[in-house]
Amino acid sequence: MDEKIAQIIRGAGLRYTPGRAALLDVLMDALSPLTQEEISLRLRDIGLNRVTIYRALESFLEAGLVHRIDNGDRLWKFAYCGCGSRKHCHPHFVCRSCGKVECLVNIALPKIPNMRPGYCVEEREFYLRGLCDNCSPK
Repeated sequence: MDEKIAQIIRGAGLRYTPGRAALLDVLMDALSPLTQEEISLRLRDIGLNRVTIYRALESFLEAGLVHRIDNGDRLWKFAYCGCGSRKHCHPHFVCRSCGKVECLVNIALPKIPNMRPGYCVEEREFYLRGLCDNCSPK
């Protein structure tokens, strides 16, 4: 497996395994966030079961290597981020017609100034919903 992927996994404080490397490779190559089922299909030839994939995804989430997106259909989607934060660092576009989810990595989330005393923001999510280029009227 690619040495860069091994460095990313170890750099996040995780134990390197060939399965984790294959999973991270799939997420890094994906053009858009993937469901666990889509990930499983892409990894079917190497014999990773759903539980192993789930546990690896949870480890990646905790380490800030991936983020999890809720597009409103009760299926989590996962995307490589690598920013090191467990929080979302960019907004997401969700097509209300086909369900396509896209990371908008060139747009930063706004800072939240003047929170009320005693409030602690633990997670930030920003979704833009509408129609993708395939679903919008031409």
